[in-house]
Amino acid sequence: MFSRRSGFVLSKSQRGAVVLLLLLLLGFQIYNLSLQSVQLLPPDLSMGMELQKQLERSNASKKPKSTSSFQYNPNFLTDYQAYLIGLPTEAYDRLKTYCQTNQFIKNPEEFQMITKLSDAQFKAIEKQLKFTTRFKKTAKKAIQKKDINTATAEEFTIVSGVGKVLSERLVKYRAYLSGFSVLDQCYEVYGLDSLVVKRLFDYFEIQSQPNIHKLDLETASLSELEKTPYLNRKEAEQLIAYRTKNNQIDLAVLSELFVNSPNKLERLKLYLH
Repeated sequence: MFSRRSGFVLSKSQRGAVVLLLLLLLGFQIYNLSLQSVQLLPPDLSMGMELQKQLERSNASKKPKSTSSFQYNPNFLTDYQAYLIGLPTEAYDRLKTYCQTNQFIKNPEEFQMITKLSDAQFKAIEKQLKFTTRFKKTAKKAIQKKDINTATAEEFTIVSGVGKVLSERLVKYRAYLSGFSVLDQCYEVYGLDSLVVKRLFDYFEIQSQPNIHKLDLETASLSELEKTPYLNRKEAEQLIAYRTKNNQIDLAVLSELFVNSPNKLERLKLYLH
């Protein structure tokens, strides 16, 4: 007869293996729980706060040191100097606006009135300001103007923008006109910029009148008329034709012939009668 065992029975070696496996599973579970607990811990901010404090102390040490040993004239105060002494930006802007009008602050009362500082604000910076009433005025040296009708080509070169070519051209045009009757005739010189002409007027003026021999419209020949400044041959022929047709001519005719050129009309009156 066969014997029959009731239940499932492990051997001794098998029981040892099972126990070891359970211990390993338990250890692994404990390890996972420890990792989760570490992740759930709040971060340690103490180190970051300490670093931030050190950075603030470093920045504070970089701020400009007290300038109590220095004094600044408020009329020439730069924006950096204003920052050094603690002058508010708005007050500095008012100060600069005032100084740009070529006016000077002579005393603390004027300074406080212009900057609109309170008594407490002004007292905090007063020792670093130096007021003075002594200013050197650099008066512009007056230019001794020369006669434009007698100046040499070399003398014209004193004007910025007038070189050798333009100075000689000025002299030649002056000779063509028999002298400048009005300064505006300088604008007619070819190549002379209007800005240069204005500078020319700072150095030259009409001190002697030009020597102009006026032509009589009743007797002037065609050759004489066409050589007259501001008249060309065609215009000279018009004058001769009018005089021949009407047996007379006068300056009033110029207004009819050059009605659209008032400037030309005024110039011609300098040379005709």
